Amino acid sequence: MRRSAVGERRAGSTAPATREGPGPAGVAVLAAVLVALLAGTWLLSGALVEGTDPLVVAAGRTGVCCAVLAGCAAARAKGRHELRQVPRQPGTLALLALLGFAAYAMGTLLALPRIGTSLTNLVVALMPCASLAVGALLFGQRATVRQAAGAALATAATGAYAVRDGAGRVDLPGLGLAVAGMLAFAAYGFLYRRRLGGVAPSAALPVLLGLATLMMLPFAVPADGASLARWGGIVLLGGAVYAPAYLVQHRLILLRGPVFTAAVQLAVPFTVRLGDWALGPAGPPTVPELALLGCALAGIALVTVRRGGQRTAS
Repeated sequence: MRRSAVGERRAGSTAPATREGPGPAGVAVLAAVLVALLAGTWLLSGALVEGTDPLVVAAGRTGVCCAVLAGCAAARAKGRHELRQVPRQPGTLALLALLGFAAYAMGTLLALPRIGTSLTNLVVALMPCASLAVGALLFGQRATVRQAAGAALATAATGAYAVRDGAGRVDLPGLGLAVAGMLAFAAYGFLYRRRLGGVAPSAALPVLLGLATLMMLPFAVPADGASLARWGGIVLLGGAVYAPAYLVQHRLILLRGPVFTAAVQLAVPFTVRLGDWALGPAGPPTVPELALLGCALAGIALVTVRRGGQRTAS
């Protein structure tokens, strides 16, 4: 880790370590890959929690993801060197593991069987607004009027989509679990960039995921044994979907900040909707749904697209 980066964090600066990164086209590709991977996680997670304890799925996918990323890092000399650069700060690492992985996974996966995949995903998709608020209240970040308007537009579009999609009463405890998980990750994005901004995500993530797995294990006691196919699905979810999703997500957090990354994820609910159509559970999107998609994308653009050489708030 660079001495300058360490000094900045010890001094309480919110600025991350300077990193060379891809240009606008590269960032756009990373954003598109993140949306596709996260949509896959929601579709697969929703299927798994129908027949398996959500806490078992949460702990299982986190543990598998940790094992895959740790193995990849340990297999390379550079990766082993980067692992040694993770700060020896148990309190900080435990807090990040709790907010970004344990609380987020438990909250959202417990919400899935109560309020459904679509509404849970929509709650999480409202993270840009939460990130703007958390950044302003806790981390001294300032958002422009343009960004606030974009977040409000995207939030209104996703809220309208939820009203169209959700019939009947909403399970308030389930909704509360989803909101709690979303808020935990919103705070995590700022803390991660501030405390571990000088550490490669491929090194930081195995440590954080390992701690989160240990936190969740006491709650992950299945009442009924999961089938071999279910365990295979959990392994697939954690190793082949979540591992690359987390790497791309944290790379974007370091490159463009948590607000940008959260805003990109607003496209995920609509991608999930298209996935439901492609897989058969739902019909094709209607004209109103497509209109809401357009509004959400316009809001995302206001929050994320640079103008006049300025970076988005982070």
